[in-house]
Amino acid sequence: MDLLTIQHAFQQAKEQFSVADLISPDVKILFILESPHREEIKHHTPLAGSSGRSVSKVLFDGQQNTPLGLLLKENRDEESYCRLGILNVCSFPLQAAAIPDRKWREDHAEFVQAAEKVRVGNDKDVYRNETWNAFQETMLQDFKQRLKVLLNQPLVIVPCGRFAQKQFRLADVHSSKWRVVNDVPHPSYNSWAKERYRGQITEVVEAVAEV
Repeated sequence: MDLLTIQHAFQQAKEQFSVADLISPDVKILFILESPHREEIKHHTPLAGSSGRSVSKVLFDGQQNTPLGLLLKENRDEESYCRLGILNVCSFPLQAAAIPDRKWREDHAEFVQAAEKVRVGNDKDVYRNETWNAFQETMLQDFKQRLKVLLNQPLVIVPCGRFAQKQFRLADVHSSKWRVVNDVPHPSYNSWAKERYRGQITEVVEAVAEV
């Protein structure tokens, strides 16, 4: 697939399958995640599934079981919640299984395959397959635009997992008003509760407590 075809399919996927970022004007801490999955598509909210539940448990000392995305959506007018935000690198699913329209998946099989390959190919910045490179570049341009809107916002930014960390680095968007918490794992499989990540997660929890 050439770049223009990729860009066209990307725009279609955005229009049909996007889950909007959760970012209020008062956001102070921004969690960057990969992309929506089935629960996020179902609820039209990022971090609405088990990973979001894992985040809530850690941030609120086990007192909250509602996934973070749903918690922020339901309490968007409360000061303690509107200071937390969620932004996905890609606003539509990168996994074929989460795209709800089977015919669309079949009609755009090469595009969907490229998305999945880029999703798991975090050991490389540039791929041998030009379709994968074209997809990544298109996705990065979209991601950059959403980051640049926040350049003047004082933020603690938390890229969660290898994919988000890689794409945030490649986006190369910086602000003197941002502080980045590095090496935070993706919250899937209850990883935020694991001992080996205690240092990073403690930094995140302390940042949340401060705001």
